[in-house]
Order: sequence, then structure tokens, then C-alpha cells
Amino acid sequence: MKYLKIGIVFVVCLLLYFLPALLFKADPAYYKSLNLPNYAPPAILFAIAWPILYVIFSMYLAIKITNRDFSKEMIVYFIINYAISFFFNKVFFIDHNLFLTFAVTFCCFLSGLFLFISSFKKSKKEFFIFLPYLLWTLFASILMAHIYLIN
Repeated sequence: MKYLKIGIVFVVCLLLYFLPALLFKADPAYYKSLNLPNYAPPAILFAIAWPILYVIFSMYLAIKITNRDFSKEMIVYFIINYAISFFFNKVFFIDHNLFLTFAVTFCCFLSGLFLFISSFKKSKKEFFIFLPYLLWTLFASILMAHIYLIN
């Protein structure tokens, strides 16, 4: 029964993370049409990296929520992070607003940093779950700042 609950919460969390992609379709052609720095990865890398990070976050949340093993602080940071990241596809692919896209990306990094710090306080091992997200959003922030500046 416990694993069924974890599975249900996992699926709900995963669906929430994929909801923005369903509402605001990504347009890889727009990304390719921009002036990109030489270190910019191909669009397909984003389509691989984000789902992996969403699966990790969803599994983490499913286990923590089902076991009632979370702090209010962590839940608040997750909600803030989700609310910010929800609008990435809209501001980038629909609105084509590069500055706002950079701001959203940087705020994802900052909220990820708060998740990282909060998890470090709770468990020295658990914070490694957030390290890939933190590094990816830092890279994405630098990339978006550069894209904004050269376009």
C-alpha cells in the first residue's frame, strides 16, 4: 500500500512538472534561430536534461510526502521553484522575451540554491539530490544571460 501511495504522488508530481510543456509548446526552431554562444548545447539536450531532473524531484517529493518526512521550509521552496519554472516555456517560446527568460532561469537557480541549503541542513547526503539541478540551472542562467546580451 505504501508503494502505491508513493507511485500515485510520484505521477501527480511528474504531471505537474510536465504541465507547462503541455500548455506552452517548446519550439526548438526558435532556440536555433537565436545567436547562440559557442558553448550552447543543442536543443535536444534540454529535452533530455529537464525530464531527468523532473523525475528526480518527483521521486524525492513522492517519498518525502508519503513518509511525511519534510520540513515546511522545503515545501515552500519547492512551491516557489515550481511556480517560477512553470513560466519558462511561456516567456521563452511564446513571448520570446529573453530578459524575462533569463530572470526566470536565474530565479530557478536561486530557489534551487535555497532547496540545496535547506536539504543540507536536514541531511548531509540528501543535498546531493539537488546538486545536478543547481549546476544545471546555474549553467542555464549563464547561458540565458549570454543569449540575452548577444541578441
